[in-house]
Amino acid sequence: MTDDDVRRAQQCCLRRIRRGHYAVVSPCNSPQHAVLHSPGAAEPISYPKTFGDIRDRTENLKPLIRSRLLELHSGDVYSHISAALIHGIRPPFPATDQAEIIRTGYHENFPTLRIYDRTVPLTDRTTVGDYAVTGLSRTLSDIAHDYPLEISVPMISEALRVGNISKPELLEQMKIRRRGCRVAQQGLALSDPLHESQGESLCAVKFHRFSIADMIPQVAVHDRTGKFLGRCDFKHARLPLIVEFHGLGKYYLNENGPDRASKDNHARHMRLANAGFAVFNLVWADLFRSDMFSAIKKHIAESRPHR
Repeated sequence: MTDDDVRRAQQCCLRRIRRGHYAVVSPCNSPQHAVLHSPGAAEPISYPKTFGDIRDRTENLKPLIRSRLLELHSGDVYSHISAALIHGIRPPFPATDQAEIIRTGYHENFPTLRIYDRTVPLTDRTTVGDYAVTGLSRTLSDIAHDYPLEISVPMISEALRVGNISKPELLEQMKIRRRGCRVAQQGLALSDPLHESQGESLCAVKFHRFSIADMIPQVAVHDRTGKFLGRCDFKHARLPLIVEFHGLGKYYLNENGPDRASKDNHARHMRLANAGFAVFNLVWADLFRSDMFSAIKKHIAESRPHR
């Protein structure tokens, strides 16, 4: 393809990943672009997922990671967010626009590539497909040390939830590092396999940020007569206070559809309210604002235990 062909393709099905590297991002019916989609291309065509929201930035990182594969030096491994994506664990929101690798004896920070000068023993290395990566425990430990809690806690919780890692294993890995250990261990303490979504994990981080203690995840709630009212995302250990996080999955992944899920949620909310519980309903945007968490903290300060 000529330079003009490439420029025209970028207006259709091709996206520039970095200088000299492009990725085919969507199917195309143009005869001029058929060569890009043919089975005889350099690699099998795999189109990135498109969500129409902030998750697309994370998806866009995957071709960038792939574009560096043949440029790795002997002993290099993908690390941090790049390694996590290769292991199948996504950050809760875009955490970086750079591919990340570890190269012992060399450190550099380029616009699309960050190189960490660290040592990775053989026990902390693995291969996923044709990617050389840090093992999952090392990957999550690096993220816990080098990224904020808002990134590390949802990712660790997800790995714990699916059973790919354990807290003792992560704790042993974290003891190796000297810097950032307190933040990393705090991230591990806040992580919980009971968090059913990354949004719930972010709630736990915000509770910590706002010094809101005693919020227990996934609690079965009963009224004073012992009647089961439902299972809530978070309940205060002593107070009739419930926090629910409403992500897209709660509605659009419901087998009965979003309308039915919304009606069921409203009915449960009314049962809880009628039983004397204060219910705070959070959506994704609330996780990046202070209003709801300030209100929760104020409510706790003004409340008395449920009898």
